[in-house]
Amino acid sequence: TGNVVINLQSNHSSVTVPESLTFKPDELVQTVRVEAMQDDYKDGDKVTITHTVDAAGSANEYDGVVIPSLDLTVDDNGDAGATLILSKPLVVSEDGRTTTAEYQVVLDTQPDGIVVITIESGDPEKVDVSDQVLYFSGIQIANGRTWPDWDEPQTITVKAFEAADAGDTVTLIHKIADINAHGWDLGLIGTEVGRLTVRVE
Repeated sequence: TGNVVINLQSNHSSVTVPESLTFKPDELVQTVRVEAMQDDYKDGDKVTITHTVDAAGSANEYDGVVIPSLDLTVDDNGDAGATLILSKPLVVSEDGRTTTAEYQVVLDTQPDGIVVITIESGDPEKVDVSDQVLYFSGIQIANGRTWPDWDEPQTITVKAFEAADAGDTVTLIHKIADINAHGWDLGLIGTEVGRLTVRVE
């Protein structure tokens, strides 16, 4: 016999809905636009949209009516992974002291937890790296400790050992070793994110 006002609310800050819908007595259906904001997170987020009758703005017969909530999943348009950054070819001296090389590793998208990247040398007796395990985090503190930021490149030093000879080449393999972050597909564990070739001179 009168208008009915339905209040809508999203439980996730990146997903927005209209604050309310007003139905006139002869109006039974309205379309609701749900929008997900662009951000750096790898989403896959589970979002719930709740609906409640605004008693003050609605006809009395709708007072106390319960409306089901709506569950949905955010489909992210960014690819989870990592980028290897180097400004010049990786060349190291066979004595392991005269010449070392450096490059950097950084994540492509922001996780809301911790992602672990490992670096494996194809011949660690000849060439290896300063850090074989890298931790990246989209949150500053987790499990009581501070973790490296996901978007700050981590620098890796490469050096050769006595077993190396001039002319040797060794491949460095980078993999996603562990994921403790909502929205990153656990199926990515074990996936290669890139290879680099180191040359000994």
